[in-house]
Amino acid sequence: MLNKINTISYPWQLVTLITLAFGLNFNTLFNKYAVDDVVVLTENSVVMQGVKGIPKLLTTEFYFGREKNENDVSGGRYRPFALIIFALEYQFFGANPMISHLINVLLFVFLVALLFKLFHQYIFRDKHKYLAFLTCLLFVVHPIHTEVIANVKSRDEIIAFVLLLLSAYTLIRYSEKKSIVMIISGLLCFLCALLTRESAIPFIVVVPLVAYFFFNQPIKKIILLSIPLVLVVILYMGIRFAIIGSNSGSNGGILNDPFLYASASEAFATKIYALYQYISLLIFPFPLSSDYGYNQIAYIPLFSLPFILSASLLVVLGIIAIYQFKRKTLVSFSIFYFFLTIFLFSNLIIEFGVPLAERLLFQPSLAFCILFAMLFIKAQKHYRVISYAVFLLVVLLFSVKTVLRNAEWKDNFTLYSKDVQSAPNSLRNNLYAANQYLLLAEKEESQTIKNEYYQKAVTYDLKALEILPHYILIYQDLGLAYFKLNDYTHAAEHWLRARNIEPENETNQKRTEMLSGIFYNLGEESFKSNKTKEAIEQLNKAVELNERHAPAWHLLAKCYLLINDEANARLAMQNAFIAEK
Repeated sequence: MLNKINTISYPWQLVTLITLAFGLNFNTLFNKYAVDDVVVLTENSVVMQGVKGIPKLLTTEFYFGREKNENDVSGGRYRPFALIIFALEYQFFGANPMISHLINVLLFVFLVALLFKLFHQYIFRDKHKYLAFLTCLLFVVHPIHTEVIANVKSRDEIIAFVLLLLSAYTLIRYSEKKSIVMIISGLLCFLCALLTRESAIPFIVVVPLVAYFFFNQPIKKIILLSIPLVLVVILYMGIRFAIIGSNSGSNGGILNDPFLYASASEAFATKIYALYQYISLLIFPFPLSSDYGYNQIAYIPLFSLPFILSASLLVVLGIIAIYQFKRKTLVSFSIFYFFLTIFLFSNLIIEFGVPLAERLLFQPSLAFCILFAMLFIKAQKHYRVISYAVFLLVVLLFSVKTVLRNAEWKDNFTLYSKDVQSAPNSLRNNLYAANQYLLLAEKEESQTIKNEYYQKAVTYDLKALEILPHYILIYQDLGLAYFKLNDYTHAAEHWLRARNIEPENETNQKRTEMLSGIFYNLGEESFKSNKTKEAIEQLNKAVELNERHAPAWHLLAKCYLLINDEANARLAMQNAFIAEK
């Protein structure tokens, strides 16, 4: 393979990467909006003001423009630059999913071209001639990036990475030409990256790391280079604090606080295990899911086998990185780069709201790409056929998975109906899959198919109930699915549980009152048909759902009198009088 690559010039390598980057993600152009796209575009009232909304975007937190609900993570995020890009898009194109996805793909293509230029001309210039191309090739085809590219909202990851690469490029040029314009441009790009997404913060450590490993800079010069970057971060933190304060961004709900029910030791052990899972996904990105939250990654005890193995792997990698640090090997650099770029999102210092997310591997995945490309280059010298076969197979499998996974991001229904199979223990996946079947059923004309969809919703809601009993959202949706199936008994059971959890919730009250009326009508029909025992059961359910349903109490009293149960008849009449007051 390298023999063939040797005949390909730099421009053709670039064209190959650009063609693949666009071609593998072309099918996203036919996708609709999905998941959190509503947050940044289709349901963001400030973004939808276009250019007029920019001042407000600069002075409010990330979720300000969208009406909050209990599943939102309010506060804690200040990303105005990304939202400004969405506002400009809405100003010129409106809410057009094809345009939105096209912008994501073109940004990714530009990122790949910039990354290749940076690697080829600067960072890997003293390494193997084709290390840059092979690294970027793996980065292009890796399916772990599908969430960032196919999910419009995750454009902020692409923008932030592009800005960081531009910053790195201008800082390198500054070191060559000592142009004040270059360093100002680099620092400005870095500030914009910080204002786009928090994943830009590790850049202050990555830059010194790159300077040490690839540019042979003395420690003193590296420190001097780092000072302006640190000052930019301090400026960013000052702006951030002034706008949103110290809000952590978690609303305390289990969907956004996956360690809510874990002990301190369990949380720590699970976070270490999640780091191992990140590494696993880079090596073997199958299957993929939009959510790995509670309880897809189950809590594990401290000193359990999964924790010990995970911690051991991390320690071994750390030892290797430190041992080879002075030799400035690619292995050492890649390990340090991975941990530096993923550490912020490891939940070990700041709770980020998810135990693991594919989008968070967008920058750290470079470590895998560099290592795998390096291993191939070394292996092909001694094991040519095997190394070629393995590399080509990986590229092929990754490419196929990328195209297939992009298609699964078509819309919410396609995504969650697939992800609930890939991550069956995720509370969110089961809840959202059930909700999507409820929505789909409402649009279906065939009653038979409607009922099939409602039954699917019941199935996934029951699975969610196994994962987390006593969660109000499950009872609400499960009750609705049963109600649509005319299974009023089970609907009453779950809506009553929802009301007991939140008795002041108006939706719960209205639903139980409405269902009370249905049971009253059923009881009345049974009473008229001389089915007294059935009427008593139905009327008891009616008053259980609504204690102030006076007609139901009156009719219940009559039914008890018919079977000579004077005590219960008297009690029913007393309750009827109370209900009428």
